[in-house]
Amino acid sequence: MKLKLLIIFAAGLCTATVFAQPPDLVKYVNTLQGTNSKHELTRGNTYPTTALPFGMHTWTPQTGKNGDGWKYQYFKDHIRGFQQAHQCSSWTRDYAVFSLMPETGNLVVNENERETKFNHVNEVAKPNYYKVKLDNQITAEISPSERGAQLRFSYPKGQ
Repeated sequence: MKLKLLIIFAAGLCTATVFAQPPDLVKYVNTLQGTNSKHELTRGNTYPTTALPFGMHTWTPQTGKNGDGWKYQYFKDHIRGFQQAHQCSSWTRDYAVFSLMPETGNLVVNENERETKFNHVNEVAKPNYYKVKLDNQITAEISPSERGAQLRFSYPKGQ
């Protein structure tokens, strides 16, 4: 009888372990933390990357100019593109990057002319997902993969 109870108890423990859900720790991460840095005073020197752990690339919205070490600064209200990056800090610069920017109408290649306003209220920045609705009504979403990311741009109807 004791053996039966022991087996039932052990089986119950195994079953409870199998069905236990691991905690979702990603929901506690704010990748915008530390992005409000300026040349005069740094507050983290980070930018909101979207990537898998040990992924080949990171992806980030770009508020700074190409070639400038400051890819994303929270106080800026324009996005110039969505950039594939390797940079770990604003002080190290980057290499072999490219930037994508969704547009409507005529093609605009110059980053100073194509930048689009946005509001942080319309921005979601997590390690595993980034989303922003730009003032031109285009929504950009980024989800990381092992060697890159999937980007989705949603345009206003009729454009």
